[in-house]
Amino acid sequence: MKRLYSLILVVLVLLLSACSNKSDVQEPVNPTPEEEVEMTATAKALGITNANYPKIDGSTSTLGIVQAVYRAMYSENAEAYSKHYPTAASKTVPSYKLLINGDVDLILVPYASADVLELASASAVELEFHRVAAEALIFITPAENTAENITREQVRSIYLDYGITNWSELGGPDRELVPICRNSDSGSQSQMDNLVLNNEDIHPDIQKNYVELTMEGMLELVAFYHTGGLSGAPTDSYALGYTLYTYLQNMNNITGIGDSLKILSYDGVKPTEESIADGTYSLSDGYYAVVRSDLPANHSARAVIKWLQSEEGAAAIEEIGLIPCRK
Repeated sequence: MKRLYSLILVVLVLLLSACSNKSDVQEPVNPTPEEEVEMTATAKALGITNANYPKIDGSTSTLGIVQAVYRAMYSENAEAYSKHYPTAASKTVPSYKLLINGDVDLILVPYASADVLELASASAVELEFHRVAAEALIFITPAENTAENITREQVRSIYLDYGITNWSELGGPDRELVPICRNSDSGSQSQMDNLVLNNEDIHPDIQKNYVELTMEGMLELVAFYHTGGLSGAPTDSYALGYTLYTYLQNMNNITGIGDSLKILSYDGVKPTEESIADGTYSLSDGYYAVVRSDLPANHSARAVIKWLQSEEGAAAIEEIGLIPCRK
């Protein structure tokens, strides 16, 4: 009997260990070659088949592009279409790690942070970046806030030194300025690090008290922080946060959250689709199709990049609410 109990205990430990080590990344799943799958004319023209369809992953904000690629390549008449339609992403840094490890062929993401580039270098992997859509980092505050503009120096003072704590210093009301930041492995944080903070560390008091873990959560927290939330009392403050321009536009179309937020001008330039596309807005960057440089020239992932940078691909990117990079 003791032997039986010991055996059961070992099995339970192994099961718990397997659960605890399970990765939280999204495993890209394509239809198996054995499944009856009809490809589109676009896929056939590019030489993409069900058997060679690349493993694609990316960030939360680029899931729509991953889905657009799938729709362009797989016929909706295919029996496996709905079964394998991509519905989740591994997020920015985890998808970079998957690519560096060789677990996926192509990722659609914001540009890599210094930490990711260092990881690739340490792994002797060279990353290849192909810009497929324009995007921009933007700063947001509640719609009620009368402040209109923020400068690079002010952002750096706030997030690196916690040196500005009242909106009156930015031309706003005499209210506490509460800076919200994102988790280090998010796409918007990578943009913040690359474009504004030069990969310097955010002040520890901000990281300790005001980190938001999701893109949607950032919008909600900034919009309503001063109201005290469901269980708190209103405060004499307004929050400051940052997100990606097209993400906010698309979320506003779904939830209307944009009515509760104000997008601040940055160094005197208002972020618009036009100022982002032409680079007038200085925090313009983009979404990239990223592969390892050792990927064979005839790999299907490279055919997907070719499609994304074509007029047809640009139209598909525009249709999902992003700003295409037309040549």
